[in-house]
Amino acid sequence: MDIEDIRTEIEGVVDPELGPDDDVRPTLDLPHDRLETHHGLDLSYLKTYRWEGSTIHPSTRTCAQPEPTMKPLTHNVDVPKALFEAALRLFADSILAYHGRSEHKGDLRYYPPVVLTFWSGFETFVRFSSEILLLTVPSVPPPVAAFLRDSVLVVEKDGTVKPRRRVHPVLDRYVALLRYGYGYKVDRGAPFWQRLDQAKNLRDYYTHLDVTEPRSLSSAEGLDFMESVLLGIIVPSVQLKRTQLLGVYHLYRIWATLEEHAEHFVERPFFHDWVIPETQRFSLYCPFEGVDRQRFPNSDDEREHGDESD
Repeated sequence: MDIEDIRTEIEGVVDPELGPDDDVRPTLDLPHDRLETHHGLDLSYLKTYRWEGSTIHPSTRTCAQPEPTMKPLTHNVDVPKALFEAALRLFADSILAYHGRSEHKGDLRYYPPVVLTFWSGFETFVRFSSEILLLTVPSVPPPVAAFLRDSVLVVEKDGTVKPRRRVHPVLDRYVALLRYGYGYKVDRGAPFWQRLDQAKNLRDYYTHLDVTEPRSLSSAEGLDFMESVLLGIIVPSVQLKRTQLLGVYHLYRIWATLEEHAEHFVERPFFHDWVIPETQRFSLYCPFEGVDRQRFPNSDDEREHGDESD
């Protein structure tokens, strides 16, 4: 396809124009066929006139009393979806930038930020959902509530119980959210969970970069990462017949459009493919005190050593 046709198609699914029936389902949360044909998911629960997000859906509730903590949550209600969309838009930019290139390799530019931003959308989704759960469901045990808020309850010397900050892995918190929010017990051996766990590992690589292990990242790997994260939300939703994140099916529809148009491309560190012979001397920037001048001489050391040998 012509690049302008691709641009138009992507923009059409990322920012769809509302038609005359926009009041029927304004969330535009219509599932993509791939979820049924490729992943075998039963999406029949979505086929109802009381669509999720409507005022007459059973999961739509009214905040009948003043709730101070509800205001900041309301202000942030769109942040998880916005972060997901930001990453998808960035990947769309990569498709347009790399379209038709003869060389299918380039420097790190789009894919690592896509991974980090998309995962931040997932983490924000877990955090936001946890806060809504704890605000609306009083029966959540206090230790679980503390766990979901990245803290732990401790007994002080005077006998009082106080929370202390302790960061817990996001997937562990997601397991607790699913169990105490929906009565859903995660099978960690399930394919969708294994994919989500692998996605976390890729995110961890770029968050805590292992500089001793240079790696490249392809367009296919970036797409697989994003689909794995979305399925981590969609699969439990389908099994529960309750969508956890309004808009997640629209996000998947955007992903499917990008997957259709993405060409093979690999981003890697600039020196990733540099072959370094064992005997080759090369320079490195090393601004530390106490450097071993015999093993790592600078130009002054080399000139001084040369003079001495004369």
